[in-house]
Amino acid sequence: MAEDERKGRFVRGRYVIEEEEAPMAEASNEEEKQPTVEDLIKKTSANVDMTIESVVILGKKLFMTEEGRDHIETKTREIGTELQKAVGEIADAAQRFMKKK
Repeated sequence: MAEDERKGRFVRGRYVIEEEEAPMAEASNEEEKQPTVEDLIKKTSANVDMTIESVVILGKKLFMTEEGRDHIETKTREIGTELQKAVGEIADAAQRFMKKK
């Protein structure tokens, strides 16, 4: 290797020079980036809400009768409520499990 060439790699489109301690720093960064159970629960809950709204909007666009749209909206919201309840139960179970550790 020439004197001005350094060992490195591309990270997100940028060339990063590798140093001896880089692998240790990367490992600790990866550990810090792991989402917590609470973060995952919040994200899942938000995704459920977004999906429900998307289905309701789709139903309103696809079905021309008000009765059809109302039916889809009602059913979608019922399903969403049940799904949110399931997410809450999973979160409660996870918290109980974490407290036992």
